[in-house]
Amino acid sequence: HAERGLLARLFVENYALKLLSLGVAIALFSIVHSDQDAQRSMYVDVVALLPPQASGKILVSPLPARVKVTLRGSRARLAALGHEDFTPVQMDLRDPGRQFHYFDASAVSVTGPFRVVAIEPASVQLTWRSRADKSLPVEVKLTGTPAAGYAVRRPVAITPAHVTVTGPKDEIDLLTSVGTDDINVDGLEAGVHERRVRLMPLPGHVSYAAEGTVSARVEIDARLTERSFDGLEVAVIGPGDVVLRPTTVQVTLRGPSPLIAQLTQDQVVPFIEPATNLPGGSVESLEVKLRGLPEPCSLVRVIPSTVVARHTR
Repeated sequence: HAERGLLARLFVENYALKLLSLGVAIALFSIVHSDQDAQRSMYVDVVALLPPQASGKILVSPLPARVKVTLRGSRARLAALGHEDFTPVQMDLRDPGRQFHYFDASAVSVTGPFRVVAIEPASVQLTWRSRADKSLPVEVKLTGTPAAGYAVRRPVAITPAHVTVTGPKDEIDLLTSVGTDDINVDGLEAGVHERRVRLMPLPGHVSYAAEGTVSARVEIDARLTERSFDGLEVAVIGPGDVVLRPTTVQVTLRGPSPLIAQLTQDQVVPFIEPATNLPGGSVESLEVKLRGLPEPCSLVRVIPSTVVARHTR
């Protein structure tokens, strides 16, 4: 029992002081170990300063979007680093005579007492080509089919009709035109339809010198078609009795498909206008005319185009 009491007193006596000592020891241990040197790697964004167009050169080799930066410093400070603590690494490529760009530790800007151990990749090879500009016509691309009886009026008006592209001269020389994204005309009826449409992506290292969109003016007209009406009886206009030979004709009309399809035989009236002062037994050849022709339909032909009229009195 005496031994138990001694052990109990060892733990209980000056309990608060012992607890404080333990806390101080833990804090000192944490501080000592947090100040130890450590390494940490992080990815940092890259921005490039390119030469002006007046240089006549264009960079065609790929550039990294990020580089891997390895830092050495306090373990605690390294652990607290975030992406927002870095400013982008700048690549000064304004001199087109350079064949390589080497990343330097001084290009890494980060808050705190850190040392840059490594940057990966350490360098980037640069490939330059001669720059050129070229004006190319825009070719519209339509998809779908207008409503039955309607058609797209050609050519489709594009504004601007030509666009300027820029890039390596050897790639520019291969281009003869640029196309648009699909313009859907499916089910459209008569009218003017305005569309803002993107231009197709360009190949290789070629790009648009300005905005890659154009305006398209798509006009839909009724498709013209022909229709023949057989056996139409020729009407006689004016006084007098005449006998016709032949008494019926064939009439062919041209016009918008929907309108032509709606016409009936009764609406198309061929007629003649015989003279009123001829004696009985007289004969005359008269041109067959037409009434009841709706706009914008037109007469193609009448067969026969004339008839013989014999006056009976």
